Amino acid sequence: MTSDALHERALTVRRFNRFYTRQIGVLHEHLLHSSFSLTELRILFELAQQESLTATDLCRELGLDPGYLSRVIAGFEKQGLIEKTRSPHDGRAMQLSLTTLGRDTYTPLSQASQQEVVEMLAKLSSDEQRQLIDAMHSIESLLSRP
Repeated sequence: MTSDALHERALTVRRFNRFYTRQIGVLHEHLLHSSFSLTELRILFELAQQESLTATDLCRELGLDPGYLSRVIAGFEKQGLIEKTRSPHDGRAMQLSLTTLGRDTYTPLSQASQQEVVEMLAKLSSDEQRQLIDAMHSIESLLSRP
Protein backbone atom coordinates (compact mmCIF):
# COMPACT_ATOMS: atom_id res chain seq x y z
CA MET A 1 0.00 0.00 0.00
CA THR A 2 1.28 3.43 -0.86
CA SER A 3 1.89 6.15 1.66
CA ASP A 4 -0.84 8.24 -0.03
CA ALA A 5 -3.40 5.45 0.32
CA LEU A 6 -2.57 5.00 3.99
CA HIS A 7 -2.81 8.77 4.52
CA GLU A 8 -6.27 8.82 2.88
CA ARG A 9 -7.43 5.93 5.06
CA ALA A 10 -6.20 7.76 8.15
CA LEU A 11 -8.22 10.81 7.09
CA THR A 12 -11.30 8.60 6.69
CA VAL A 13 -10.84 7.14 10.18
CA ARG A 14 -10.45 10.63 11.64
CA ARG A 15 -13.58 11.83 9.80
CA PHE A 16 -15.52 8.88 11.22
CA ASN A 17 -14.18 9.61 14.73
CA ARG A 18 -15.37 13.22 14.46
CA PHE A 19 -18.78 12.08 13.23
CA TYR A 20 -19.22 9.46 15.93
CA THR A 21 -18.06 11.61 18.84
CA ARG A 22 -20.48 14.31 17.70
CA GLN A 23 -23.26 11.73 17.23
CA ILE A 24 -22.99 10.39 20.78
CA GLY A 25 -22.39 13.77 22.40
CA VAL A 26 -18.87 13.11 23.66
CA LEU A 27 -17.77 16.65 22.92
CA HIS A 28 -20.28 18.24 25.26
CA GLU A 29 -18.50 19.58 28.31
CA HIS A 30 -20.82 17.66 30.61
CA LEU A 31 -22.55 14.49 29.52
CA LEU A 32 -26.18 13.58 30.08
CA HIS A 33 -26.95 17.05 31.44
CA SER A 34 -24.83 16.23 34.47
CA SER A 35 -21.81 17.87 36.04
CA PHE A 36 -19.59 14.95 34.95
CA SER A 37 -17.15 14.74 32.06
CA LEU A 38 -16.87 11.65 29.88
CA THR A 39 -13.81 10.48 31.80
CA GLU A 40 -15.54 10.93 35.15
CA LEU A 41 -18.56 8.96 33.94
CA ARG A 42 -16.29 6.18 32.65
CA ILE A 43 -14.65 5.95 36.08
CA LEU A 44 -18.06 5.76 37.76
CA PHE A 45 -19.11 3.14 35.19
CA GLU A 46 -16.08 0.96 35.88
CA LEU A 47 -16.62 1.20 39.63
CA ALA A 48 -20.31 0.37 39.20
CA GLN A 49 -19.49 -2.72 37.13
CA GLN A 50 -16.92 -4.20 39.52
CA GLU A 51 -17.09 -4.39 43.28
CA SER A 52 -13.77 -2.70 43.86
CA LEU A 53 -10.83 -1.59 41.78
CA THR A 54 -7.53 0.03 42.55
CA ALA A 55 -6.38 3.24 40.92
CA THR A 56 -3.83 1.13 39.04
CA ASP A 57 -6.67 -1.03 37.67
CA LEU A 58 -8.52 2.07 36.47
CA CYS A 59 -5.40 3.57 34.88
CA ARG A 60 -4.77 0.34 33.00
CA GLU A 61 -8.42 -0.15 31.94
CA LEU A 62 -9.03 3.43 30.84
CA GLY A 63 -5.54 4.46 29.76
CA LEU A 64 -5.54 7.43 32.14
CA ASP A 65 -2.67 9.47 33.49
CA PRO A 66 -2.20 8.49 37.17
CA GLY A 67 -2.00 12.13 38.30
CA TYR A 68 -5.25 13.03 36.56
CA LEU A 69 -6.99 9.95 37.94
CA SER A 70 -5.76 10.81 41.43
CA ARG A 71 -7.36 14.26 41.18
CA VAL A 72 -10.67 12.80 39.95
CA ILE A 73 -10.66 10.22 42.75
CA ALA A 74 -9.95 12.92 45.34
CA GLY A 75 -12.89 14.94 44.01
CA PHE A 76 -15.20 11.92 44.06
CA GLU A 77 -14.10 11.10 47.58
CA LYS A 78 -14.75 14.69 48.71
CA GLN A 79 -18.24 14.51 47.15
CA GLY A 80 -18.90 11.23 48.96
CA LEU A 81 -19.25 9.24 45.72
CA ILE A 82 -16.47 6.74 46.39
CA GLU A 83 -14.70 5.26 49.35
CA LYS A 84 -11.25 3.78 49.75
CA THR A 85 -10.53 0.62 51.70
CA ARG A 86 -7.25 -1.17 52.19
CA SER A 87 -6.86 -4.20 49.94
CA PRO A 88 -6.97 -7.51 51.82
CA HIS A 89 -4.52 -8.91 49.23
CA ASP A 90 -2.00 -6.07 49.31
CA GLY A 91 -1.91 -3.82 52.35
CA ARG A 92 -0.27 -1.05 50.31
CA ALA A 93 -3.09 -0.86 47.77
CA MET A 94 -6.35 0.97 48.25
CA GLN A 95 -9.50 -0.42 46.70
CA LEU A 96 -12.04 2.05 45.35
CA SER A 97 -15.76 1.45 45.41
CA LEU A 98 -18.91 3.47 44.97
CA THR A 99 -20.72 4.60 48.10
CA THR A 100 -24.50 4.45 48.29
CA LEU A 101 -24.51 8.09 47.17
CA GLY A 102 -22.17 7.14 44.32
CA ARG A 103 -24.52 4.39 43.16
CA ASP A 104 -27.54 6.66 43.56
CA THR A 105 -25.74 9.29 41.47
CA TYR A 106 -24.54 6.87 38.80
CA THR A 107 -27.72 4.83 38.28
CA PRO A 108 -29.91 7.55 36.70
CA LEU A 109 -26.98 8.63 34.51
CA SER A 110 -26.55 5.08 33.28
CA GLN A 111 -30.28 4.84 32.59
CA ALA A 112 -30.22 8.15 30.69
CA SER A 113 -27.27 6.95 28.62
CA GLN A 114 -29.08 3.70 27.84
CA GLN A 115 -32.18 5.65 26.81
CA GLU A 116 -30.16 7.89 24.47
CA VAL A 117 -28.79 4.82 22.70
CA VAL A 118 -32.24 3.22 22.53
CA GLU A 119 -33.57 6.40 20.90
CA MET A 120 -30.70 6.44 18.42
CA LEU A 121 -31.29 2.79 17.51
CA ALA A 122 -35.07 3.24 17.28
CA LYS A 123 -34.53 5.47 14.23
CA LEU A 124 -33.10 2.46 12.39
CA SER A 125 -34.85 -0.63 11.06
CA SER A 126 -34.03 -4.00 12.62
CA ASP A 127 -31.78 -4.81 9.67
CA GLU A 128 -29.98 -1.48 10.00
CA GLN A 129 -29.54 -2.03 13.74
CA ARG A 130 -28.01 -5.44 13.06
CA GLN A 131 -25.77 -3.93 10.38
CA LEU A 132 -24.62 -1.21 12.80
CA ILE A 133 -23.89 -3.70 15.59
CA ASP A 134 -22.02 -5.99 13.18
CA ALA A 135 -19.91 -3.03 12.01
CA MET A 136 -19.17 -2.11 15.63
CA HIS A 137 -18.11 -5.68 16.37
CA SER A 138 -15.83 -5.59 13.32
CA ILE A 139 -14.24 -2.30 14.40
CA GLU A 140 -13.72 -3.58 17.94
CA SER A 141 -12.24 -6.86 16.72
CA LEU A 142 -9.90 -5.24 14.20
CA LEU A 143 -8.63 -2.52 16.53
CA SER A 144 -8.15 -4.74 19.58
CA ARG A 145 -5.57 -6.92 17.85
CA PRO A 146 -2.11 -6.77 19.45
